[in-house]
Amino acid sequence: MARDIGEQMILAEWLFAETLDDIRRRSQEPTSRTRYELLGIAPLLRKLLIDGTSLLDTVFAVRAEVPVEFRIRSWSAFEDRLANEGLSRYFGIGGEQIVGEADWPGIPLDEFLRTVIGVAETDDLTVKSVIRYYAHVEGGVHFGKPKEPGEPTLSSMSPMLLGHSTGQIQILAHLGQIVVDALEPVRRSIIDRPTIHKLRHPKNEQGRYLNHWTTEYLERATADQH
Repeated sequence: MARDIGEQMILAEWLFAETLDDIRRRSQEPTSRTRYELLGIAPLLRKLLIDGTSLLDTVFAVRAEVPVEFRIRSWSAFEDRLANEGLSRYFGIGGEQIVGEADWPGIPLDEFLRTVIGVAETDDLTVKSVIRYYAHVEGGVHFGKPKEPGEPTLSSMSPMLLGHSTGQIQILAHLGQIVVDALEPVRRSIIDRPTIHKLRHPKNEQGRYLNHWTTEYLERATADQH
């Protein structure tokens, strides 16, 4: 549920923008990323979307009018749960094909988190369950024991792939791409109309707020383009 946190909203908006930019960087060219870089996407997605009071919920308290739509293709849209001769598929997880095109129908956050993007021993792997697995079991946040459906299968495969392939964990980069696209309007709204303290953040001649994080943020973005 969205909440009004007063001037702390300045900090929340800064953290939201930096988190989204971090996900953007880590999600580019997944095949060239290390497993550790990809694993780091999981806690960022958790913080942004899933935590009890997520960053998205928090910043929405002052900009609920900004549209947020996630464009994703579910596992069933491109894969069959059954292998040859009608046998249930032991394991499968989506790749870049889960990323919906710009004209793909958008869905709200709760539906996005429930979207099935794979299967493990007949158990559905949803967006939420995959994020939580990499955050809570494989070490994105905690290095823990697999408990939820599908987690034991994912956990048993990971040591065999370590040092050999990042194909399985690249799903986090594809989810990251979807999330960045969906939340870019929110980030843009924050940069264009940030929460400010009227006395501490007057505008300069360029129309930017003095002593405000967005000024440094925009200067850094401009420098990166050159």
